[in-house]
Amino acid sequence: MRKIAFMIGDPAGIGPEITVRCIDEYKERGNVSLVLVGDRSSFDRALDVCGVQLDVQNITESDIGESEADLMFLDVPVEGGETVEYGKVSQKAGACVYRSLKLILKMIDDKLVDGFVFAPFNKEAMKMGGCPYPSELDMFKDHFNRPEVTGEINYMDGMWTVRVSSHIAVKDIPLYVKKDRILDSIKFLDKEMQRYQVDSRRIAVAGLNPHCGEKGLFGTEEGEEIEPAVKAAQELGISAQGPFPADTIFLRVQNGEFDAIVSMYHDQGQIATKILGFDKGVTIHGSMPVAIATCAHGTAFDIAGTGKARPTALKQALKVVLSSLA
Repeated sequence: MRKIAFMIGDPAGIGPEITVRCIDEYKERGNVSLVLVGDRSSFDRALDVCGVQLDVQNITESDIGESEADLMFLDVPVEGGETVEYGKVSQKAGACVYRSLKLILKMIDDKLVDGFVFAPFNKEAMKMGGCPYPSELDMFKDHFNRPEVTGEINYMDGMWTVRVSSHIAVKDIPLYVKKDRILDSIKFLDKEMQRYQVDSRRIAVAGLNPHCGEKGLFGTEEGEEIEPAVKAAQELGISAQGPFPADTIFLRVQNGEFDAIVSMYHDQGQIATKILGFDKGVTIHGSMPVAIATCAHGTAFDIAGTGKARPTALKQALKVVLSSLA
């Protein structure tokens, strides 16, 4: 039986609730069991909030390789056994998440699990809890020695996107729009789509400037950097085209012309994807030893504990990771 690690997220947020609902509503996992990781008391609280019953076997780390249970739970308790208050940034909740992540990365190293899904957590809380990394991606890159990874992949309703630059100042974006970096992003996206069993991988590459610079009238990056990168990708056998104006590129994917987009910077891609489906988006951390995915939304502290949170995106993240095991 193959296994997927499933971290339940920040105890103060909606993570435990949408984990419960995800597991209760989506059972088409085949011969794949889930190893739930996090604070067990927070999970049990979420079961009560959601009115759900699940048959979950408590295990220790040494049991993971031997257990054949469909649902297992590896308890990483909040310090002191405290009950974390909903809706507030908590140092103890962040420390619990950080310890859970470290444990799961060790499980991946030890080849005890074949994939990893996680519910949302709060980065400020995790920093307060002792995490030295600004994000989970930085933690994964350091742990698995993947310095070449420049960002995440976003997935929604069959549409895949990646960006050439991410969390940088707008004034610095042109410094990153270079042929080699663009080509690496195209290759990265094509390779990861193969990993997730995607047969049609038609990639559209966005321009940087309005109207792709109008042949150099207001911007030269398209002709000097982006077009050569697209040509180089084509020479490698990758189905890439562009550059295309960013204000219409997502419409072309919606119309069925393409399956994926390489955008040049964060908001160029993220604004469009979040408008198209904020509650359906999935974030994929590519080029890691196993498939890793999460919902693209956050901890939603404002509705935590109310039972209102829906697991739509988290179910999609689970489906994505399962597809890598097919």
